[in-house]
Amino acid sequence: MNIIFGTEMAKQAHDRYIVLELDTFNLLPTNEVVTAYCVVETVPIEEMPAIERLKESHSNLMAEYRKRNWSYCEDTIAHLISKWSGDLDSFYIELSQRIQDLKQQDLPEDWTGRLDKTVEVV
Repeated sequence: MNIIFGTEMAKQAHDRYIVLELDTFNLLPTNEVVTAYCVVETVPIEEMPAIERLKESHSNLMAEYRKRNWSYCEDTIAHLISKWSGDLDSFYIELSQRIQDLKQQDLPEDWTGRLDKTVEVV
């Protein structure tokens, strides 16, 4: 799986590839917000007729994740596992594990789903 960062990069790649949103990060200590995207370069022939539906499912997954709709996310992840030639399976597994942890937490009302990532400022 190829990962790119930033909306501008994603827009450029979108013309040639399938681009799917992954996670959005708060880069600390600057608090810059950046989104990571997956670039899908190859799709198995058997998935070709379902590409639009798969893209929509993935997009809805990310939107419902931010809404804390855990049940929807779990069902959708189960459906998406092994799609995209399995290239996104590690992301879906990680997201599923994260959801299990988040379900046990008392999240604040302003929770956005963003991940904090500390980066070295040079």
